[in-house]
Amino acid sequence: MIVCSCNVVSKKDIENVVVEFLKADEWQLITPGKVYQAMSARGKCCGCFPGVIDIIVQTTQRYHAEMQSPEPKVVDLLKRIADQRLRMDAAKRKSAVKRQSPLVA
Repeated sequence: MIVCSCNVVSKKDIENVVVEFLKADEWQLITPGKVYQAMSARGKCCGCFPGVIDIIVQTTQRYHAEMQSPEPKVVDLLKRIADQRLRMDAAKRKSAVKRQSPLVA
């Protein structure tokens, strides 16, 4: 399934990058920008970022379940990812409002 049509990135591509990051440091905060950089791509319209965050969360949860990681640490990591999503959504809303505002002379 294609998640990012700007860069033609699939869900599997993202999952593979996330797993590689987790293998290197299972407690790091993985962001869409970090994932795209690892794929030598960049967010263009960034409309896919909410879906990318969802894939990061799902992949991280699955990885930690398979590794039988301590639950309190996993919950904290997922909270940090959720906080990142909220910041991104707020920035997106602010940008949309800014684009809709009439120019002031």
